Amino acid sequence: MDLIKAAAGAAELLRGLSPIIVLTGAGISVESGIPPFRGPGGLWERYDPDEYGHIDSFRKDPGRSWEMLIEIIGSSLSAEPNEAHLTLSRLEKRGTIGPIITQNIDGLHQAAGARDVIELHGNARDIICTGCGGKEELRDLRSFSPRCGCGGWKRPDIVFFGEGLPEMVLTRALMNAEMAGAIIVVGTSGIVYPAAMIPEIVKRNGGKVVEINPYSTMYTGSITDVFLESPATEGLKLLEGYLPG
Repeated sequence: MDLIKAAAGAAELLRGLSPIIVLTGAGISVESGIPPFRGPGGLWERYDPDEYGHIDSFRKDPGRSWEMLIEIIGSSLSAEPNEAHLTLSRLEKRGTIGPIITQNIDGLHQAAGARDVIELHGNARDIICTGCGGKEELRDLRSFSPRCGCGGWKRPDIVFFGEGLPEMVLTRALMNAEMAGAIIVVGTSGIVYPAAMIPEIVKRNGGKVVEINPYSTMYTGSITDVFLESPATEGLKLLEGYLPG
């Protein structure tokens, strides 16, 4: 389908539906210069997730895990919100969408001005000491040490492989999915569970699914009602233009 026609069709589909929630994944932040985890150029091409990203690996050798974590956090700290993040923030302010449920750990939705963001996998800028429990918000890596003054290792407040999602965060996301009239899925392939369940729950309860991705995903041929085959910035900008102000 022509992208402009798809955007107009998506806006028409969403008209009158409420609430409209959003699920975002790594694809929305790629255009801010943050590499994805999977696929060409992804982080897992250079780091074995079981060796660097699993909680057992971190507990066994925190220093090795920090080789990867420094790169992840560094890219998040240096990145700026792109037009896709800003578009969602504007739509939130208009009362068109919300909350924004994200799998990303870069904090770019909040940096763009969004207020109601559910971070399923945590935020890489929030640092906790595994020894004394001290907390800090990381703003600059130049003076940062992964070792605390107490002697313990610090960790970002994110979900490692082998860890479950925070119960309260997941519960809130699933409750919003149950109540949603529609969901806009942006930049996620639908592979990682339990996040991947969220659009499925919306669809199961009679809600509509609008998907914006540069390629087909697990959702496209199964539960997606309107597919905008485009990068996040272009697709969301077009959709915004057709949605009522």
